[in-house]
Amino acid sequence: MNNYPPTQINGEDTGCANTFDRGFYYGHGLFETTRLTGGAIPLWPLHCKRLAAGASRLGIPCDERMLVEYRDTLLAQCPDNGIVKIVLTAGVGGAGYRAPESVSPNYLFQWFPLPEYSCNWFSTGIPLFLCKHKLAISPSLAGMKHLNRLEQVLARAEWGDEYPEGLLLDQQGFVVEGVSSNLFCYREGQWFTPILADCGVAGVMREYLVSALLPGLSVPVTESRITLEKLVSSEEVFLCNSVVGIWPVVSLADRYHWPLGDRVKSIQQRLKEVLPCYG
Repeated sequence: MNNYPPTQINGEDTGCANTFDRGFYYGHGLFETTRLTGGAIPLWPLHCKRLAAGASRLGIPCDERMLVEYRDTLLAQCPDNGIVKIVLTAGVGGAGYRAPESVSPNYLFQWFPLPEYSCNWFSTGIPLFLCKHKLAISPSLAGMKHLNRLEQVLARAEWGDEYPEGLLLDQQGFVVEGVSSNLFCYREGQWFTPILADCGVAGVMREYLVSALLPGLSVPVTESRITLEKLVSSEEVFLCNSVVGIWPVVSLADRYHWPLGDRVKSIQQRLKEVLPCYG
């Protein structure tokens, strides 16, 4: 395990990044956290799509051919299973906040082992912490997985190891997402997931469920404004991301409770059939 490169920048082995990089200075960049299984990244097309869309919004060129080349360079030298983190930055240059006229991006790839999550959470569900920190309203940044994650850092500092995840609301009190995940709730005969037009991260697993898996099961899903009152009166709730797959949620702040329902189980089962690494 000591022979693989933990970090590659632009396809070259390195132990550090340039401290003048705009990603380091200003958070001018984006990242993807991908699941690696059997030497492949199952949701790679969706990760590429989100990265390219965010890069366009931030004025950073994103070359998919280079992404694939640098990805394959890392995969050839790291274990077949784990997590691959991709960071795309605006590179070095510019006068203060103003970016250079010609941006030369940097592509950083890192491998990490899978986190030691409790396997029981997939079958027994998780308790959810209710964060006091409220997400700022910022439509120009909403949906992107940009490098500024200070809000998530502040929220995650609110609890220890007693909860695997926390719930974030926005300044108006609407449910947005988990600290590291997206949320779905079942009520009124269909699934709902929060609209992410004002803040939050549009997760890759969320996109896969909404655009592919749930329609394949003929399960209706709607993006909507979800109040805390609507959430707690829902019949079933789950969280998802591209690392863990789907976690059923059984309680919030030790006050509100949901059953470990058959609807979530059926979605988990279908995801496992299509992408076995999430079983």
